Amino acid sequence: MNNTDIRKTLRDIAREVFADETLEITDNLSQDEVKAWDSLGHIRLIAATEDTFQITFTMDEIEGSKRMGQLVELVAEKA
Repeated sequence: MNNTDIRKTLRDIAREVFADETLEITDNLSQDEVKAWDSLGHIRLIAATEDTFQITFTMDEIEGSKRMGQLVELVAEKA
């Protein structure tokens, strides 16, 4: 799976988790820019990402993924 496919899938996940069908994914998209991306939203995003890609993140990876680009990189490494 390439990064473009990962971004499209993460966009769909984020749109569902954050209940925003207009949300667009960029590498710099962060918690500061998405109102629903609070601590609970982050856990929901991570859980949905793990389920969708059938991967598991470490606590350090979960805590360190504050931008969508970081999440894309992590998925690319693990998927």
